[in-house]
Amino acid sequence: MSEDTKVFSSLPGVILSDLADSTLIIPSISIGNIPQLANDLLIHTLNFNKIGSLTDTYLYPFASPIDTLNDVGQKKGISTAVEVYHNKDLKLTIIQQRSPIIPNFTKTYVNEVILPFIKEAKVKRFLILDSSDAGLVENLSPGTIDFYSNEDLLNKSLETLNIGQVDAIQFGKGNDNHSSYIRSLITYLHTGDLSSDFEVNVLVSYVYEGDNFYDGEHLANKTIEALDVSPVKNWIRPRSWLGVYGDRQVPNALEEGLFG
Repeated sequence: MSEDTKVFSSLPGVILSDLADSTLIIPSISIGNIPQLANDLLIHTLNFNKIGSLTDTYLYPFASPIDTLNDVGQKKGISTAVEVYHNKDLKLTIIQQRSPIIPNFTKTYVNEVILPFIKEAKVKRFLILDSSDAGLVENLSPGTIDFYSNEDLLNKSLETLNIGQVDAIQFGKGNDNHSSYIRSLITYLHTGDLSSDFEVNVLVSYVYEGDNFYDGEHLANKTIEALDVSPVKNWIRPRSWLGVYGDRQVPNALEEGLFG
């Protein structure tokens, strides 16, 4: 990507420097898409506003209708592979990534898209949402969520993110492309040219892949707990969740069965 390529395309009236005092929530693309599900719930329940999108050069092509709540009419336009949402009152910003990184471009994506956006927005607080296969971890119940504080990462991650020790913090064990993204991101935040007064925390949800709606809600609950946001009694699910795991009535007409 050339140096003059614009990484962030903002909507009219958006001032990127307004994000500087917010916490940036960054999802991995990982088993069950748990981070994306949690972000969906945060965006639609806590009234985040879309402020722009990041370049999708290193992601698989993606486009969809704009996601809305079930009782809201369809909005004009499309959603792209990676978008940015902001809640000014909560001082939170979310990157919602809906498409995987093309193989062998993980570090390039981190270095040429995510990190330039972070530097331009001058964000200093980060919460990374991750998920990993519970079947690959012994003595751990599915649904467990581990929290790694800034201190944990500073004390351990620079060695253990290379996955070289038995007791290492192993983000995304079993998925090289996914774990490479987490390692690249965290390693840069600790060793790059950012200011020293930044904070990085990580939530890792251990799950089996299947009907993961509950896992998404569980991670969303842990996320607002980690961010010291008031608890949410009822998470609002967007329209895109309808029918994902067979919760829509089976079509019985010929045309509905073929195209419904």
